Amino acid sequence: MTRTVRARWWLLAVGLLVLLVVGAAGGYAAATLRQQQPVSFGTPRPVPARSPSVPVLPTPSYAPDIDYPPLAPDLTYREHRIGVPPYRWTYDVPAGWAPETEGSLETRWRPPDEPTSGGYSVRVKIINDHRTDEEMVAAKLAAVEDGYADVRVVGQTADTLSFSYRDPGTDRLRFNTFQWFTPTGGATAEFEMSVVGRQVDVDGLEQLLDHVATSVRKLP
Repeated sequence: MTRTVRARWWLLAVGLLVLLVVGAAGGYAAATLRQQQPVSFGTPRPVPARSPSVPVLPTPSYAPDIDYPPLAPDLTYREHRIGVPPYRWTYDVPAGWAPETEGSLETRWRPPDEPTSGGYSVRVKIINDHRTDEEMVAAKLAAVEDGYADVRVVGQTADTLSFSYRDPGTDRLRFNTFQWFTPTGGATAEFEMSVVGRQVDVDGLEQLLDHVATSVRKLP
């Protein structure tokens, strides 16, 4: 091998050694740089707050009820009639209750010794609004929600509406149920009944409503 060839091989070997040294140094620097960089878990975002608790509204306060015994559930009944043919109906009323005429075709019944305001009663009425039972329910609900405060619907069917409300004159809590009746073969409601009382009367009102409603019928 000539001196020129040996010189070229020596230069090539030195060049390769330099490249190896430079590459190793670069790799070490890159590794060190990677170790020094903080670990990232994405862009920081605020932690969602827990849903606030549903606000608890205070129970409305009412004026105290009148001092009178609650409506008893086990009453005896007697038959009564209202209207004239061909618009004459029969219905039952608790025995001993006294009538109060509220119109030519409307009567309210209550115990004779009960105060005229704040107790319990049952009312019957012949109507001629030319509305179905469902339409009477909807109209009554709209009127109640428009005319009273603290209205809460307790029950509603195609012919019945039960609700509680604040009496505007006395500020007392009252419970009221209306029911409408369409005669067999008829298309619109012709008879309306309702019961009203205090919270302590609710059980008695339910049985009063059931009994009177079962007894209602139009006379031929």
